[in-house]
Amino acid sequence: MFHTVSIKFVQGILNAARGVNLQPEALLAAIGLDASILENADARISREQYYALWQEIVHQSGDRYIGLHLPEFNVPATWDILGYVINSCTDVTEALSRIVRYSELLHTGIKFFLKTEDNVTQLTSITFGLPQPPVVCIQWGLASIVVGVRRITGLDWVPIQVNFPISTPEDISAYRCLFRALLEFNQPTAEILFDVAFLGQPVLKSDPGLCSILDRYAEDLLARLPRNETLVDRVLQLISEGLRTSNPSLEAIAHRLGYTPRTLQRQLKKAGTSYQELLDQMRQQLSIYYLQERHIAICEVAFLLGFSETSAFYHAFKRWTGTTPGEYRRSVHLSFPA
Repeated sequence: MFHTVSIKFVQGILNAARGVNLQPEALLAAIGLDASILENADARISREQYYALWQEIVHQSGDRYIGLHLPEFNVPATWDILGYVINSCTDVTEALSRIVRYSELLHTGIKFFLKTEDNVTQLTSITFGLPQPPVVCIQWGLASIVVGVRRITGLDWVPIQVNFPISTPEDISAYRCLFRALLEFNQPTAEILFDVAFLGQPVLKSDPGLCSILDRYAEDLLARLPRNETLVDRVLQLISEGLRTSNPSLEAIAHRLGYTPRTLQRQLKKAGTSYQELLDQMRQQLSIYYLQERHIAICEVAFLLGFSETSAFYHAFKRWTGTTPGEYRRSVHLSFPA
């Protein structure tokens, strides 16, 4: 799928970059974009251009932790309509639910999920497809949420844990300074974990009437968002969700899409693929993430990927990569020691 990013979101990031004396025109020119694109409020750039912009921000700032520092300069407009909705919500539950609901308006390739289990609430961010985001994007996304929640509540909030789908940095002091929580790197997904009681914390500038108006506007924008998602994209997304939550079977996915299993297989064949090929593709991508987490046993990785037997996972991984899960895990840990 061709994922895109709102130019208003880009404008917000560029405005934040001014706070560290970076010039938007120079940043855009370096990635081949003319500053005039900022004048078209409905414009969107490709995900690849968005990633390139962030890499240029790192380059021109000379700060590899710039993603942790820029949220200091964020304002509601940085997140466009999403930022304004969040600031008018009643409490943290409503604010986070808006991130889950409206994040596509900013970036079509990112999905957020919110769930609570055993008094711990988890906000998860998943990026679909390739390429995966550069480290600076992960930094900025998680830091912006934590800094943003602190601002809308007026509290010096500290999560229980923050997970990063990146290799452990040589120096994590900047991460510790900002988050002041348990930090876990080499994780499958970007996540913020916190006490469920915090969900009820009120938002300082809550305005239910304004929130209702902004919600209607955001829903209208969401309905008009260009959709170029193919059937293959949708099946991949549902397989990914199924592996993480419940059931990624052909039957379950066909039901979600309103097809019979046979019809879905026939449609996928027309697209040059099959359910099994897509399942293998998603399992391979997720296995790379899980095996980088040294605390998850290989048998648990097999279970998370939906294999009934660990031996079946071993055979599949060897077919995908030419090496065994254990050999791959050892090579990763030699490259990025704890």
